[in-house]
Amino acid sequence: MTKLAAEEEVCDAECFSDVIKFDVQKDVKYCAQLWEGSPPMAPPNPGYSESIQELKNVILSKASKSAGITLSQFKTKVEDLWNALLNESTNTLHVLYVLSRAMPSNVEIKAKVSDLTQFAQKAAELCQSEGTIIRQHDTFFSCSQGRLKLRDFMNGSGQLIFYERPDTDGPKLSRYSITPISNPQSLQVVLSEALGVKGEVKKERRLFLIGQTRVHLDTVEGLGHYMELEVVMRPEQTVEEGQQVAEDLMEKLGVSKESLVTGAYMDLLLKGHKET
Repeated sequence: MTKLAAEEEVCDAECFSDVIKFDVQKDVKYCAQLWEGSPPMAPPNPGYSESIQELKNVILSKASKSAGITLSQFKTKVEDLWNALLNESTNTLHVLYVLSRAMPSNVEIKAKVSDLTQFAQKAAELCQSEGTIIRQHDTFFSCSQGRLKLRDFMNGSGQLIFYERPDTDGPKLSRYSITPISNPQSLQVVLSEALGVKGEVKKERRLFLIGQTRVHLDTVEGLGHYMELEVVMRPEQTVEEGQQVAEDLMEKLGVSKESLVTGAYMDLLLKGHKET
């Protein structure tokens, strides 16, 4: 299997360090079999070759429909892949899955809601469901780039979420990474001491699923009523296609451009926006 995997590649690289900086003494514990055998970088895992080919097909399919990325964006993606290798399972099939889905993205819209009942009725009609009520307590922590928040679902479960997105009106692309948490209150104490707390957001969320879009009708403590659209991007979709999905749904839900807001709920609270 390793020979078959190697035959699929034509590359000048002879070892792992030719591709990315790697300290054998420091990092060997994460990927112990990556450079054993012949050739290097061919872990003896069943299904390796087929998984490599599947990953190539995903990458090529997405790249053929993409408008391209900048050099700095490419560098960030390479770093994301390396971090996935260091932090995730050493099972090759799982690592390939992580690499193919590294840092998924949403196209997002946020707007003020003046008529809660009317919006809920329109969303329920499109969703063909009354939606799901979710209580959330978000704690934001200080970090050097992007945003890091711990989401407590108030039932013993939660999520640690890192994301990056621009602060602009209208549809915007958000890159994110989510890790499920089984004891959010304990982790909140640790992260608060380590990083410092930037602020907290408490809300009741009514979730509607419409196609590939998550529609949130939120009642935020201290702010009032808002709606969010999160278009969960498919691997083959461009940002422009995601924006079009969001704008079409805005129109169906009766969301005006005048009601759009910039920034996260945490930003609005810090700026002193009041509940109306």
